[in-house]
Amino acid sequence: MLVPHTSLPSLSLWSKMIASCRSSPCAAITFDLCGAPSRGLSVPVCELLSRPEGALERMLVGSSDVVGAKMSGSLGFRRWPGCEHLDRTHPLDLYIPAGPLTRGQLAVQVAHAFARFINELQGHPPAQHGAAWRFDNGGISYNRLILSGLWNVCDNTWLAEVIVDFR
Repeated sequence: MLVPHTSLPSLSLWSKMIASCRSSPCAAITFDLCGAPSRGLSVPVCELLSRPEGALERMLVGSSDVVGAKMSGSLGFRRWPGCEHLDRTHPLDLYIPAGPLTRGQLAVQVAHAFARFINELQGHPPAQHGAAWRFDNGGISYNRLILSGLWNVCDNTWLAEVIVDFR
């Protein structure tokens, strides 16, 4: 059964950024649940924010794969419909004292960066065209957000693909 969902709109500058890239994009980094009937079902953001690292290792396909070494100086872009004026970037720490980040550690960092952005949204009501995308009581909540992957859109710029489950 397919779940009704919507991916957040991509950056409006996407095509301009790709045209100005100095290097070929890296492969996408995906986040999938272990035991899911098919790939691409992604990971709920609320799980990434609340579970200890050991639990995530058992939940996420390839959780211990080192992915930070493939990335350099990465930044995660965040935009939210109706609040386009709050377009932000959040740096991701790709190396920790133990070495480059694993897929599981990166997923948690992206979820926390997204949570910081959502906290910024709280003080800004969305424009009329974005009313359905309100993030607060009676609107979209963390348990409806699903992290699908990171896409290298240009050089050191990565775009997080977040799906909103509208069930």
